[in-house]
Formats: sequence, C-alpha cells, structure tokens
Amino acid sequence: MAQIRHTKIRKIISWTLTLLAIGFFIWYLHNNREIFTLLSRIRLWEILLIAFLQPVNIVLSGFINKWIIDSIDQEISSIDSILLQFANNFVNRFVSQGGAVYRSIYLKMQYNFPISKFLASIGGVYIIGIMANASLGLILVIFFLLFEGIFNIYMLLVFAGLLLAMGFLLIIKPEITSNRWFWKKLNQVVLGWDQIRSNKVLFLKIFFFSALILINSSIIVFIAYRALDTDIRFINSFFYSTISSLSNIINLTPGGLGINEAILMFSSDVIGVPSDIILLGSLMLRAISMISILTLGGISYIILNYRLQKPVKTVDDLKNEEKGPIN
Repeated sequence: MAQIRHTKIRKIISWTLTLLAIGFFIWYLHNNREIFTLLSRIRLWEILLIAFLQPVNIVLSGFINKWIIDSIDQEISSIDSILLQFANNFVNRFVSQGGAVYRSIYLKMQYNFPISKFLASIGGVYIIGIMANASLGLILVIFFLLFEGIFNIYMLLVFAGLLLAMGFLLIIKPEITSNRWFWKKLNQVVLGWDQIRSNKVLFLKIFFFSALILINSSIIVFIAYRALDTDIRFINSFFYSTISSLSNIINLTPGGLGINEAILMFSSDVIGVPSDIILLGSLMLRAISMISILTLGGISYIILNYRLQKPVKTVDDLKNEEKGPIN
C-alpha cells in the first residue's frame, strides 16, 4: 500500500515539474524570441551528423549494461542489450524511469534475471559513471580557475562531494539494515557495486566506455552550438556534457526535461554560453535526438515486445535441445 502511494506521489511530482518546465520554456523563449533567428543558420549536414553521433552513446551504454549483467548473473546477447538500451531511451521520453522498469521486466521474462540483481546492475553503472564524470568535472573546474579565472563554487562542491561519496563506496562497504524505501534502494546499489568493484578489468572497461560516452557527447554539443553560431570551445562543451550527464541522475521528469536545462543555465558562466542560447541548444538537441529515439528506439521496442510474446525457453529446455531427441 505504501509503495503504491509512493508511486502515485512520484507521478504527480513528475508531471507537475514537467508542466512547469514546459510553461517556463514557452515564457522564456517568448521573451527571447529573437534567438530563433539562429536556427536559420544551421546546415543540414550538421543536423545529420548530430543525429548519427547520438545513437553511438546508446550503443556504448548497451555494452556497459551487458558487461555488468554478465558479471552479476548470466550472459545476455549483445544485440538484446543494445535493443534494450534503445527501448529504454524510447520509454524514458514518455515516462520518468519507465525505461528501467521495462528493461527489468524484459530481462526477468526472457532471461529469468532477478529484479533485485537488475537494480544492483543499475547501481554499478551509476557509481562508475558518476566517478568518471565527477573526476573529469573536478579537473575542468580547476582548469577554468587556473587558466580562465572563472570559478563556480557550487560546481566544485557538487563534483568534489560526488567523488568523495563514490570514493567512500570504493573503499568501504556500508552495512544498511533499514527497511525504508530509500535505504533499501541504496542497499541494492551498494550490493551491485560490491560485486563490480572486485573485478578490476570490468571496472576499467566501464570507466573507459563512460569516458568515451562523455567525449562523444562533448563532440555533439560542440557541433550543435557552433551550428548556432556560438563561439564555444571544445573544453567548454566537455564541461557542458559533464554537467548534463550528472544531471541525468535527478530523473524526476520524462527525459530529465527541465532539470537538465535548469542546471546548464545555472552554469552558463562557466560554460561560456549565454543562458538563452544554452536553452535553445539543449531543446534543439532534444528535438534531433527524437529522430533516433522514435525510429531506432521505437523499432527496438516493437522487436522486444514481439519476443516477449514467444514462449520462453528454460535452461533445461536448452540442455535437452543440445542432447537431441531421446530414442
């Protein structure tokens, strides 16, 4: 009963924040409508290049999820993991955290993968991803302070706090015994992390791929804001992507709508781009991402749903097939 009540409250909060974000965007862009003239300067090849690079991050994330699931319980096919990641992004555009729920159901039905272990796998991805982004973010804050004379104390505290928290989990395994919802979820994250951190090769692979995703995201941001005739440097786009990646943790609205833009606009002085241009560029990237989300994501969703309608073979069934018919 308490869980149902919590879910309803979360949905109310999610949709309230979504409507407030949409209302704010309309008001803000209406008052700064002169920036829309920048959209006329975008060339077709720039849109196509961004649309090509965006799914690359989804594929890389698919491999990361596969490696973690393989290390926790059993192997899943690479194609399934990639399709799941595309479907995950597709569902997340309409329902906050809906993609994770969909993936957990699919893995449970197709691979008999326990939901508790799925939550643990998500925890492992989050912790390593946060470590990679917080480390690079902290380096960038120091870089801007030393070479540009720009300093944002809030960003420094956020990056340093996250890195210290993840470092704490790296060294110490906290014992969490509370049955409260928040602490139960946190305990599942810690358990998944505990399995992953013991595998140094897996940790380095995930850390490396998380860094690749960040670099690819930075290239996308650089192309997008250059297309808007903004004099952004690659180091600034790298900082933009770092902040954006960390803001995805606060997934209160579908696709992080509004949350991501608010944090980026708040950091506009460090990014080196006016807040109105940041908002326009962020919404433009969202619009372009819908090309891959609605096509590749939608197709992946349909394929996976079709597979779910087929009878699921158990491990014993597969063993009997390998042995052949009994005479």
